[in-house]
Amino acid sequence: MMTDYSHFADEELVQMMGKDDHNAFTAIYYRYWKRLYVLAYDRLRSRELAEDVVQDVLTGLWQRRGHTIIRSLPAYLATASRYAVFTQLSKLMPITPVEALPEAVQAVTDDAATIHFLQQSMQEQLKQLPEKCRIVFEYSREKGMSNKEIAAELQISEKAVEKHITKALQRLRVQFRNYFHTLVL
Repeated sequence: MMTDYSHFADEELVQMMGKDDHNAFTAIYYRYWKRLYVLAYDRLRSRELAEDVVQDVLTGLWQRRGHTIIRSLPAYLATASRYAVFTQLSKLMPITPVEALPEAVQAVTDDAATIHFLQQSMQEQLKQLPEKCRIVFEYSREKGMSNKEIAAELQISEKAVEKHITKALQRLRVQFRNYFHTLVL
C-alpha cells in the first residue's frame, strides 16, 4: 500500500527527505513549485528564468537534504528563491545595462546591492563584538543551533548564551536603526 505524502506536515517531509525519501521530496516539490514560480516570475517577468529559479531552488534543496537545518520550509524556500533570482539577474547584468531592464528587475537589483551592503556592514559589526559573543551569535544565526546546543558546545550556561545573543542583537539594532525599513522589506 502506497503512502499519501500530501497529508504530512512540512517538518515531517523535511525529516523524511533528509533520510533520502524521494517521495517526501516529490510531495514538497508539488506543494511549493507554483508558489516559487510565482515569486520568481513576479521579479523576473520571464517564464524560462522563473522555471530555472524553481529548478535551482528545488535541486539545491534535494542536494543539501542531509546537512541543512530547515526550521520553516516556506521561509527557507522563499529565501533560496530570492538568492536564485539574484543569481539569474547577475547572469543578465553583463549583457544588459540596468537601464534597459524592466523597472521591477531594477528594483530587485537595487535590493540586492542594499542587501550586500548590509551583510558586509553586519559582518563588520560582528567582528567588533567580544569573541565569545560573536561565536554564540554565529552559532545561533548562521548555524541555526539552539541555545541549549550552543551552551553544550561552548560549555557555558544557557543564560550566558541568551546574554550574548541579546548583546549582539542590541549592538546590531543600534548600528542599523537607520536601515530598519530596508531590513524589514
